[in-house]
Amino acid sequence: MDTVEEIVEGREIIEENTILRSSEGILGADDRAGVAAILEILSRVKKTNFRGTLKVAFTVEEEIGCLGSRAIDQDFIEDVDAAIVIDRRGNRDIVTSWSNYVHFCPEEYGRLFEKAGTLAGMDNWKSTPGGISDAMVFAEYGILSVNLSAGYNNEHKETESVDYKSTFETVLLVESVLHHQLIEQRILLICKGF
Repeated sequence: MDTVEEIVEGREIIEENTILRSSEGILGADDRAGVAAILEILSRVKKTNFRGTLKVAFTVEEEIGCLGSRAIDQDFIEDVDAAIVIDRRGNRDIVTSWSNYVHFCPEEYGRLFEKAGTLAGMDNWKSTPGGISDAMVFAEYGILSVNLSAGYNNEHKETESVDYKSTFETVLLVESVLHHQLIEQRILLICKGF
């Protein structure tokens, strides 16, 4: 699952409060945290008011030019209104552009996620510029896109960690977006995975 380096066999996962790290080598949280968030969202969506269509895509090779998202079957995404990518380091970021240079969506779309955070009792989710991601590719296809924090830090390094509380807060944010029907009815959930 989306690891630049092999996982060290026999390593231990060390837990300190809500932070996980590896005893040796990389943790591999980028972007296993996004995969876990999407799977949890799917298990909870029945309890929301959302009555639209959710599509899920796990893409490959995001770090080397977003090759997986660029190769996605166009028939699969032709009716998608919005994309929610969960592959951003840190917590409570709503990435709406690549360095304010390439916009993934209008400012109003990012503010919908800020509103969803407030409705879920998390009023410090904020729109911000970020790096190149699959969200940029889907925006190129004309799909409103954001890239949400997944709770990991120091990706691809031996100091990599994940705050699983932050990952769960991302689940709650997307659940709030769906429950309050803040965006159109055909949504694509994406993270890089396999």
